[in-house]
Amino acid sequence: MLSMKRASMPKKLLAVVGMIAALWLALVVHSFTLPVVFLHYSAAATAPVTYFFNEDNDIIKDQLAPGASIEFRTGRRRRADYFINVSLPLASRDGVEIRQAFSRVDVYIGPDTRIERTEVKAEFLARVASK
Repeated sequence: MLSMKRASMPKKLLAVVGMIAALWLALVVHSFTLPVVFLHYSAAATAPVTYFFNEDNDIIKDQLAPGASIEFRTGRRRRADYFINVSLPLASRDGVEIRQAFSRVDVYIGPDTRIERTEVKAEFLARVASK
């Protein structure tokens, strides 16, 4: 009887380790498939730019160095009045407001700290692509 318990112990341990690995993998897949917003700052710029990233009144203020990009993963389930606002109030006062559904948004900031263009992609696989 004792040897039977010892034999089942490794199986139970393996089952627990497998369950933990499966949960970890599910979390990783979930986080990499959330809708994403990228900010790209031109490498030709000479100074950092201060930006505000406002996701439904959750505001982040930070700086972006020339040539750098930053990624923001956003909420998957949105309310009807959900919005994202990216602004450069201390530089050019440019801004972009996003209200429609998206998979990936790329905001390109030029060397003059003005938003040159914004690309909105709706394809699911666009959100897992690299910068």
